[in-house]
Amino acid sequence: MTYRYDELTWPEMREAIRRQPVVLLPFGTVEDHGPHLPINTDNVIVEAICLEAARRASEEMLVLPLVAYGLDEHHMDFPGTISVDMQTLIGFVSDVALSAARHGFTHILIVNGHGSNAPLADLAARRVVLESGAICGAMSPNAAIDPTLAEPIFSQMRRSNPGGVAHAGEYETALMLHLRPHLVKMERAVRERGQLALEYFNWDHPRPSILSWQDWWSRMSESGVCGDPTVATAEFGQALFETTVENFVRFVREFRTIPMRPRRDQHEVGERYA
Repeated sequence: MTYRYDELTWPEMREAIRRQPVVLLPFGTVEDHGPHLPINTDNVIVEAICLEAARRASEEMLVLPLVAYGLDEHHMDFPGTISVDMQTLIGFVSDVALSAARHGFTHILIVNGHGSNAPLADLAARRVVLESGAICGAMSPNAAIDPTLAEPIFSQMRRSNPGGVAHAGEYETALMLHLRPHLVKMERAVRERGQLALEYFNWDHPRPSILSWQDWWSRMSESGVCGDPTVATAEFGQALFETTVENFVRFVREFRTIPMRPRRDQHEVGERYA
């Protein structure tokens, strides 16, 4: 059974709607990832997670074609970056998801692979809910869904010091060494840590950041790297990918159980609250 949305014929799609898998919409971007990683790194990782999860649970998931471009104006100082306007992205992503809802799919998940897309994915999902009534959510599968679930792997296999994971660092480089080793140029990898590490602002796994803030990337990094990719290994990437996919399947199965409950107009006050 195919788990790729666009590989179905329309009669097969009708059967899929009856089966009601969760429809996944991977949402990535094209941006700099240092001198050693390709600019499609975010796309490769988020799509691979979605496709592998769906392969393992093909009755339960259907993967839409990747939305390959995202919000990246802050990276435009680096050649090759593609950026799309915020409102355009919210409209485009929600239109894709709304199309699936109009055909009768009840559970749609926007799977984000690029940090700056997160608020847009959230707003797109909210629009889908409000306009269709479908259960539509947004999430980012990085760091194995929940940092606590990935902590054993990080503790045992991570080789970088604090600050080494953030962007194009050990984490993403390890995943790419596992997924697309022919695209990784480790001889060009550089260690650079221009990002801040404050009490309430931090990008490095597993510390959470209370503050949501994004500066022009060239004011934080000369190479495009914020982290330490030089110590990344394919073995670490394989372990990260495996636990991420495993936990993502578990997450999607729970998402699928969210019920579609009826709305209730409370303008006419009942006796209980009169």
